[in-house]
Amino acid sequence: MAEYLDQPFSMLIGLSVLVLAVALLASVVKLRTDIRTLRTTSNQQLKRLNARVAQLSNEHTEVASALDDLRDSASIASAPDSSLAVTPAEQENRIIKSILNEGDLSKGLEKAFELLHPSPESTLWMAFGISVLDQNTKTLKLAWHQGIKEAVARQFSEARLIHGSAPHATSALLGEHVVVRREPTTQKHRDQPPATRLPEAVQAWHSFPIKKVDGSVLGTFDILSFNEGFPLPDSNRIANYLFVTSIILERHSYLNGILSQARTDKLTGLTNRGFAEESLVKEIERSQRYRNPLSVVLFDIDHFKSFNDTYGHDVGDLVLQEVSRLSAGAIRATDVLGRWGGEEFLVILSETTLDNAMVVAENVRKAVETAHFEVCRSVTISLGVAEFTPHDTAQSLVKRADEALYKAKKAGRNRVLAQSKVA
Repeated sequence: MAEYLDQPFSMLIGLSVLVLAVALLASVVKLRTDIRTLRTTSNQQLKRLNARVAQLSNEHTEVASALDDLRDSASIASAPDSSLAVTPAEQENRIIKSILNEGDLSKGLEKAFELLHPSPESTLWMAFGISVLDQNTKTLKLAWHQGIKEAVARQFSEARLIHGSAPHATSALLGEHVVVRREPTTQKHRDQPPATRLPEAVQAWHSFPIKKVDGSVLGTFDILSFNEGFPLPDSNRIANYLFVTSIILERHSYLNGILSQARTDKLTGLTNRGFAEESLVKEIERSQRYRNPLSVVLFDIDHFKSFNDTYGHDVGDLVLQEVSRLSAGAIRATDVLGRWGGEEFLVILSETTLDNAMVVAENVRKAVETAHFEVCRSVTISLGVAEFTPHDTAQSLVKRADEALYKAKKAGRNRVLAQSKVA
């Protein structure tokens, strides 16, 4: 019985040994294959590495050669007799090109000042300024200055075109070079208005008109001298500077005109919707940054369609223009009033709470209601008011004002409504 049991056991052991031997043989074969593969891969990587080292060596050689060429070029350019040296005329041309590519007026004027070639001494004994003439208000406004103290800059930051009120005002009126020198103080001079006196420490004020080709004045170039013994810049340089400055001011005026047209509603002269939307986004960002209140008023003309139907579109346009004028007169100069679309208008009230915005809206409503419209019957408007909240966007803020406007119309028109509160 025991012999029959031992025989299968022996066979099992033999079979196990055979399986282990086959597995060991397979492992040895796989190991040899892996070693061959690793050797092949290593050889390939080594070849690639050698090729990369050779490439870097070539690039290093090229860079070194380029640096040598650059040093040679630099030494040639720095040589006094080099044909590559920049001449004064070429330098001025570069400055002028840089000026004409400059969009900011103040920076453009700053660059143009280099054309005067001011010496370090001149900046110690002189101050310089450019004033631009506002043709609408007939006012000179300081646009750029160098070396002018803040108190003096405030003194002539704005000047009305009144003969004798200030040297630059007189120069702009006459279109001529005007110079005013300090005279010994007498009782007569002490009695004169401050506007006719020179700023403190200024010994002479030279004002040169900046003109267009047609002779019209764009502004003035002013030199304040603190030492009469120190000469002015060369007259040719001043003439050249005035010419370039006239181009800068004329270009700035032209670009401003185009920008104004792009931002203005042609019929009413108010801000158009596109610019009103941009302004509202900026005011919201400012309100979020400084945590200032912000409100908007949305209003439209009651029964406006009937004006067009009864009197014609020409009368409707006149009503829109008159409502625009009356509304603008009832708000602050810092507020933004824009035509939102059709007979609808938007007022952006920065740093204004809801209660104060309601007061402004009521002032606008009364201004329109009490006005006499010669072309037709009386005109009224309905207004909706909303105050900015931290969760608002520009769209949601205007939408809430629009909802208040709708409720004001439903409540009988000719009234102000905000958040279910009737004013």
